[in-house]
Amino acid sequence: MYILAGIMSLMQYMTQCHDGKIAGPACCPQCNRANPWGHGGYPRKPDRLNSPSESLNPIWIQRYYCPGCHKTCSALPECIPPRRWYLWETQQTAMLLFLLGHSARAIEKQVKPSRHTIKRWVTRLMAQFKVHKDALCVHLPSLGLFIEPISFWPHVFNKLPLSTAMHLCHVSGVPIP
Repeated sequence: MYILAGIMSLMQYMTQCHDGKIAGPACCPQCNRANPWGHGGYPRKPDRLNSPSESLNPIWIQRYYCPGCHKTCSALPECIPPRRWYLWETQQTAMLLFLLGHSARAIEKQVKPSRHTIKRWVTRLMAQFKVHKDALCVHLPSLGLFIEPISFWPHVFNKLPLSTAMHLCHVSGVPIP
């Protein structure tokens, strides 16, 4: 996977795609060979909050092929998480509310995902706290002051969006949940 850093919304992604301003990876994320080439793509439906008449779906995700290692990778905008239905922005809102003491049942009434999905997100975030913290402290040393995820993540969200935090983890080699 290749993350298109700085693309923080679906509208920004669609505009840049339409204007031809999206550049793929300069090298293969698996083997570092230069210039993987375009290899089709696939549609994603990440706009889960708008009604069907206002939705930006589907979003086209470009794929790239590396002739060196014979693998493909997708180029995802920073706002779309890999292997998840909801945008990072939605996940951040739900997780922040949970960390601030709201129940998953109350959150699901404000944010679209079910309480089971919200609990799964929070569980994954808590389970990977140590590796995320280590990766993010390289970029924001002040985060090293926090020893518990309950205080760490709200502080992170005050400094930068979850999408950027996960991008920083990704470039540090930490798997994104």
